[in-house]
Amino acid sequence: MAYESTEVAVSKSQEAIRKLVYAHRGTGLMLVSRPPAEGFEAFIEIEKTPYHIRVMATCKNQKFDRNGHMRTGGLAKAIEQEERRVWRVLYWHLKAMFEAADSGVIDLRNIVMPYVVLRDGLTLADHVQPRMKELVTMDPARLLGT
Repeated sequence: MAYESTEVAVSKSQEAIRKLVYAHRGTGLMLVSRPPAEGFEAFIEIEKTPYHIRVMATCKNQKFDRNGHMRTGGLAKAIEQEERRVWRVLYWHLKAMFEAADSGVIDLRNIVMPYVVLRDGLTLADHVQPRMKELVTMDPARLLGT
């Protein structure tokens, strides 16, 4: 598993995320911790249009060790390590997204699309994911309301 032994503090990954967001036309950032979920919300301007995005990741349950046995000790340390891992993954994910956009490989709007927060507070992905199997077979005119 990637980054499972990272020693990078959560605060350093969060600061690196902050720098990335503001270096890419970010106008706001909120760090979110709702265990087991960790992530951030950001406001990013693309061609003078502001987008509110939310990127969240779920920490794995640390009550059990790799072999599926209940931990008898070290739970707090395991939880802390998992949070470090998740925040490091979030940082590298965001960095890769911006690298793809900066290099012209993918339009930034296409990259952030699943993370865009809609009026109801859910992301586009929150709406699409449960119906994905159905939506990929749907007539695009019906899907897009045209």
